[in-house]
Amino acid sequence: MIGFLRKIFLPQPEPMNVIYIHKKNIINNLEALQSLQPKAEIFPVLKSNAYGHGLKQITKIIKKLDVPYLIVDSFPEYMIVKKYTKQEILLLGETLPENYYNFNFKRTTFCISNIQALEVIWKMNKEVRIHIFLNTGMNREWIDEENLDKFIEILKKYPQIDLTGVMSHLHSADKIYGNYIDDQIDKFKKMYYQIVNAGYAPMWRHIWNSAGLMKIKDDFFNAFRPGLAMYGYNPLQESDENFAQWKKLKPALSISSRVTSLHDLQYGQWVSYGREYMTMWNEKVAIVPFGYAEWLPKSVSGKIIFSNGWRKYFKQVGVICMNLCSILVDWSVNLYDEIQIVSENQSSKNTVKSLVEQSGMITYEFLVKLDRGIRREVI
Repeated sequence: MIGFLRKIFLPQPEPMNVIYIHKKNIINNLEALQSLQPKAEIFPVLKSNAYGHGLKQITKIIKKLDVPYLIVDSFPEYMIVKKYTKQEILLLGETLPENYYNFNFKRTTFCISNIQALEVIWKMNKEVRIHIFLNTGMNREWIDEENLDKFIEILKKYPQIDLTGVMSHLHSADKIYGNYIDDQIDKFKKMYYQIVNAGYAPMWRHIWNSAGLMKIKDDFFNAFRPGLAMYGYNPLQESDENFAQWKKLKPALSISSRVTSLHDLQYGQWVSYGREYMTMWNEKVAIVPFGYAEWLPKSVSGKIIFSNGWRKYFKQVGVICMNLCSILVDWSVNLYDEIQIVSENQSSKNTVKSLVEQSGMITYEFLVKLDRGIRREVI
């Protein structure tokens, strides 16, 4: 009865654009990742709107999985995740001092990378769990080796702060040259034992990201943080000897739009801005409401193809606009027909991989730019 009334008084209009999240592919990817490191635990990374896939949707998919943590980057992300799951949350990024008072400390562990954050937590006089974020060569915001003794000295003053993990991040695991991974691991272990010798026994030791996961075989580490690979994308170069290990990964995202306009054009007519595409004979052009505001970069104009979902492909033509783009179609396409912008099928010609190659972006950047306002549906 409630659902019936909701449909009447709170109708949900059918959107022109939909991002579909393929649940079985997310589960498949997590299983594939676990098989590579069977002795380690998975900490799924949900930051940046779950790499564009939708924070709420991905949380709902994995909320019943037995994982120690879900990883988010910020306080706003934490607020969404805690609403849809009872799992514990690891806060990867910094937050403003006043935000700490709004966390549920029984469900939250904080990644700490500076002494100031440590002192903010101490002033709350609550039992709090932390992971120390070590700088092993990235040289971003984390604790440097020369400051570690001072950090430990201050930490000892606050017995209500429980050090449960030590972590770092690989800076070049996706590269195929150099011994950078070994250098970082050596530095991590040196700093870790410095912490142990100070009287601490952190439960978790994690440095693996998606790329490092397949390159490091070291039981010293007992957890890993998959991001890109969890969503079905290989972080390595095809020339990397480890690239083939990711054949089991399946992209978890597809995108569809609808035809909103059709035009039968004669030879010599222009399409879209700048007169960059002219019809070479009588052609049929369809318009879909998907442009660079939604995600599709202007730089790929005229270089990509879409499909009808049944392996019939249509070339995108003319300059991609803010909210529209044009497609060459045939007689089979009608008004309001569904057009697949991106396929989750890796053998298709309109994949995220093909778009990334044409755009010059990296996969990470490409995914997180997906408009958050587009409806995401789990299927």
